[in-house]
Amino acid sequence: MRALLASLLCITALPAGAADGAALFSTHCTACHQPGGVGVPGLAPPLAGTLGERLKIAGRGYLPRVVTHGMTGLITVNGQRYTGAMPSFAAQMDDEALAAVLNHVVGSFNADSLPEGHQPYDAAELAEARAEKLAPHEVRKLRDGQRKGSGS
Repeated sequence: MRALLASLLCITALPAGAADGAALFSTHCTACHQPGGVGVPGLAPPLAGTLGERLKIAGRGYLPRVVTHGMTGLITVNGQRYTGAMPSFAAQMDDEALAAVLNHVVGSFNADSLPEGHQPYDAAELAEARAEKLAPHEVRKLRDGQRKGSGS
């Protein structure tokens, strides 16, 4: 009974219509990035413990553009090279869902290294990123701060 009550409290704690970032991450992201965002060497980079510093370099607008436009090009994370492609999830998830996934990833796996004053992403930021015309190779340039995304 206690477990049922605890489950119900968790469910009711979410605002009506709120996307569950952890569940969405599990459904859409763990095949490549693995549970806990640990990645697969040579295939998919780790997200855990790496994105806070990346946001300091690339700016706040980087992650919304990765999930809405995808990314291609060589990257190095923790000394490991990755040459695969990150697909866009713009067709699979709406802006609220994408914001929820990003908030889960940065809040659960990178909270200790986020830029000072980092605020959760919202659907409006994802809509702004989605509206831009960017190719995946252009998103790669954002990674190193070559062209900071809006909201940086």
